[in-house]
Amino acid sequence: MQKHWSKQQIQKINIMKAIKITTLIVAILIGQVALAQDDAAKGKQKIYTPEQLEMLKAQKEAVKQNREEFKASLSDEQRAILENKELNRKERQEALRATFTDTQKELLRANRDEIKALKEQFRATITDEQKQALKQRRQRMKNRMRNMKENKEQFKERKQNWKERKKKNG
Repeated sequence: MQKHWSKQQIQKINIMKAIKITTLIVAILIGQVALAQDDAAKGKQKIYTPEQLEMLKAQKEAVKQNREEFKASLSDEQRAILENKELNRKERQEALRATFTDTQKELLRANRDEIKALKEQFRATITDEQKQALKQRRQRMKNRMRNMKENKEQFKERKQNWKERKKKNG
């Protein structure tokens, strides 16, 4: 017994197949995007051990605490220099450095030494594989930045060409 399908029934079947295939493709794409985001968010976790991540966290906290401690030591005159928008960043730094007290200079030196020791302690824990992974990650970032710069330049060129054509065509 053969079944004869009408044209309408065949069209409905083809439409259902197309819907199923489209749904499958969309689901795969969504899954890929979700996985890519997970991979990007776990960049540091994949390279560093939990202990190393804790060391980085402690280092970041130390920097933050040292900055707060130093800011608290600033006089009103020094704060005014920092807030002076007429000076550029380098000029503000130089003007501020000229006003440092011996205590502030010693505090900065101690902070710098503490952070340097924490960094050296951290570097001592990094394996050759981690060094290689970090090197590759830096290279990818460098390439990404170069590509972004090139894309920006290409966009500027296209925009300029578009403006010139618009002027010609009036």
